[in-house]
Amino acid sequence: MVAQAVRQVIEWIYSFSGDYGVAIVLVTVCIRTLLIPLNIQQRKQMKRQQEISGEAERLKEKYKKNPQKMEEELQKLYQEKGFGTAGCLMSFVQAPIMLCLYNGIRLISAAGATTVLLPWVSSLLLRDQKMILPAATLIVQLLPQLYPYIRYFKELELQKMSVPMMLAMLAVNSTFVFVIPSGVGLYYFVSGLFHAAEQLAVNLWDVRRLAEEG
Repeated sequence: MVAQAVRQVIEWIYSFSGDYGVAIVLVTVCIRTLLIPLNIQQRKQMKRQQEISGEAERLKEKYKKNPQKMEEELQKLYQEKGFGTAGCLMSFVQAPIMLCLYNGIRLISAAGATTVLLPWVSSLLLRDQKMILPAATLIVQLLPQLYPYIRYFKELELQKMSVPMMLAMLAVNSTFVFVIPSGVGLYYFVSGLFHAAEQLAVNLWDVRRLAEEG
């Protein structure tokens, strides 16, 4: 039912844009924009959890010869700091929204749906035979994982994903993005690009804030 509503929104935007690709991009951007507040809370929670993990490691090192004291101090740390639910909330909220958008795009009724955004694709209901869009999608999904390796962001101490983890992520995503319809692939590309741009903006803001505080 929700997927049908998403399809109707796409069809409505198409009615005045004349392009299904543009309609999909606009719907994706609108949804990602609405999710920004939850993304902000998720980032704050992740940063907080990293700080707690760092303190926990220091306590383990300090009391490694006294397991009982270590356990007491760790319990005290977790009780004082606690763990929020923003990260879990983001997953529970975002997953069904994205699934509905995915299904809504798949329900597009026009078999010959094309877009000027992907001139090499004969229909958004077919997969990209030239693999251009899937390859671009994998690249934009990888971008945020490369930010911690940029020297300009060194002071932020961003959490790094190991090379094996990156390769595993690309392998898993590759099995999906290379076989989905181009319309869905366009959604994943725009969503990934939005996320990469959003994270870049946050990192640049944090660098500026640290410079002003210093």
